[in-house]
Parts: sequence; C-alpha cells; structure tokens
Amino acid sequence: MTACASPTALPWFWSNQKGLRLQIAGPSTGHDHVLEIGEPASGRFSLLAFRHGRLTAVESVNHPADHMAARRLLAAGVALSPSQAAAPGFDLKPFTTGTTEPTT
Repeated sequence: MTACASPTALPWFWSNQKGLRLQIAGPSTGHDHVLEIGEPASGRFSLLAFRHGRLTAVESVNHPADHMAARRLLAAGVALSPSQAAAPGFDLKPFTTGTTEPTT
C-alpha cells in the first residue's frame, strides 16, 4: 500500500487485495454522482466520482492506465463532465493529450 506524502499534492493510493489492484486518485469523498467505465464483469473497470459536475476522483480496479490518466487529469484540473464520461466508447486517456473525442 502506498500513498503520496505531500499534503498539497493530489492524493492517490493503491493496494493489492485478494488478487485485485485497487488504485484511487483524488479525494473520493463528497461526490454527488458516480459513473462506471470499463468492464466490471471482467474485473477491469473504474468509477469516476463527480461533485457539482466536475471530476473529483477515480477509483480503478485492475486498470492502471485509467489510474495514471486520472492522476494527470486531476492534477492539471482538466474539466471532464459526467455527460462526456457517459458517452459510448469513453476513454480517459485522450483527455490527457488534449483529444477529447471518445474512442471506440
């Protein structure tokens, strides 16, 4: 289990639990809306937490690419709305490169 040390840095956390890798970026409390992306049945998915229409945290299970993208997005303050994340084929990674069109 590891977490960031600086109190001013974006909080993040990871842990291995019973064969699953859980990774969290951002404060996962105080959200008012959560979206699920990925394939929960396969054990590889992420939960995107929003507060007042703004992404505040991402909790990923066996999806390190989402975790790394979430850390970059949240640290940079990139705006991502629930409606964008709910689009078919949505992927976090394009938002880290400035390409915000969903991929399939």
